[in-house]
Amino acid sequence: MGLVVPIGFGPDEAEHILRAYQVSLGHALPQVVNCRTHRYLFTCHGNLNGRLTPKRRAGGGVSYVLVNVLSRLYTVSHHNGKPLHFTAKDYAPLLDATLGSKLAFAHFENTALYSPINYVPAAIVFWIARHINETVIGAIFAARLLTGVVWAILVTAAVAITPRWKWLFSLVLLVPTALSQAAVVSADSFSLGVVALTTAYVLYLADRGLALQRREIALLSLLGLVIGLLKFPLVLVLVALIALLSGVLGGGAARRWRATVIALPGVVAAILWDIASNSYFVPYRNVVYEAARRVFISQPEQEHYLLSHVVKIPALFWNTAIAGNLFKLNGVAGTVGEWGLPEWFAITWLVLFVLLACGSTEGAGVGRTVRGWISWTLVTYFLATAVAIYITWTAVGASQISGMHGRYFTLVLVLAVPLFAGLGRRRLRISPRITAYSVMLISALSAAWMFSYTAQRYYAKPPWWVFAHVTSVLF
Repeated sequence: MGLVVPIGFGPDEAEHILRAYQVSLGHALPQVVNCRTHRYLFTCHGNLNGRLTPKRRAGGGVSYVLVNVLSRLYTVSHHNGKPLHFTAKDYAPLLDATLGSKLAFAHFENTALYSPINYVPAAIVFWIARHINETVIGAIFAARLLTGVVWAILVTAAVAITPRWKWLFSLVLLVPTALSQAAVVSADSFSLGVVALTTAYVLYLADRGLALQRREIALLSLLGLVIGLLKFPLVLVLVALIALLSGVLGGGAARRWRATVIALPGVVAAILWDIASNSYFVPYRNVVYEAARRVFISQPEQEHYLLSHVVKIPALFWNTAIAGNLFKLNGVAGTVGEWGLPEWFAITWLVLFVLLACGSTEGAGVGRTVRGWISWTLVTYFLATAVAIYITWTAVGASQISGMHGRYFTLVLVLAVPLFAGLGRRRLRISPRITAYSVMLISALSAAWMFSYTAQRYYAKPPWWVFAHVTSVLF
């Protein structure tokens, strides 16, 4: 997947690459320029006009050659009368372009607000690539490789650590959306791995049944801090994790102290980063999309609209749901780039997962109260994500939410394992051996279909032809 998905065709990958490169330069926060005082910037005046012309741009100084290569790859694949298909030969004229030392301001509003921790693997690659004057194409594929390796290490460790439900963990962590997200430069890859690893470690401690030691509390606190710096609103995951730990937190004041120590660093980090980055918010949709798709977006005005029209919020969700724009199930299980596998595939995958989980016989499941807290976490995460998208992406006062993607919820799919595991064992009992065979079959078929879908979508060729052709051009 890392070789076959064309560069820049992962979800917002070009902007994630630019943000990762900026982080490699040591810049944690984006640079914001006022277009009134920087009229010479092409990003302020090029091809933009009307009342939605941006007054500010958010981004930073990045390699001029890197921006040029990404722009040329986008141009050859989207214009010149060509369909939306990519050819590996489009890499050939760019293979000798090196990063160089010349910098230029590039805008990437939709990724500028992510904290640097999301980009650590890719930023390390770009830091090394800058110092050895690596080629742009080589640096990007190396960044993809290290990002994917880090994800693979984290999810493998998660399966190894979790005391039970290893096959269910494998099924969830190898969902096709995760395979495609981990193969490109994005903010989701690290999030998928960290949330999975933390959940597995929490289940290990809870299943062990012993009181938490100080070093374990410190490690949980550190993992919570990392989660707090990942994508908003992932910090809500800490509620479910503390609920899973409820049996080993002790009682009384000691219980409250342990829970606070575990959750507080992540909560504080999430709040501080959101406050710090809020002043850098520039409506991405207003400054990138073609004029026909631009709308008036204002974070403060949208927040004021929601607060003054609270009674309309249920109708907002209902209108979005009946229009088919709220529950993007195909994206949860089968996102590749900005597209997804058919929705019936996602529904089938999710139904099979729930059946295998509910029929699990690997020990006792979690208690009813803990399941309630996990359910509350997932519902709140869903609502918070939808509201955040409404505030930052949807026109002020719109009757529907725009911009929902199913892949946002793949990040917390691992919590569905303890939620459903053993839930229906009174009527449905599935042996571990059947679960293992089923998971291997489902995962293998899903991965093969995702790979084939990617080849057909981007190249209109069979997957075996695409892989051989891409590697022959690159190497």
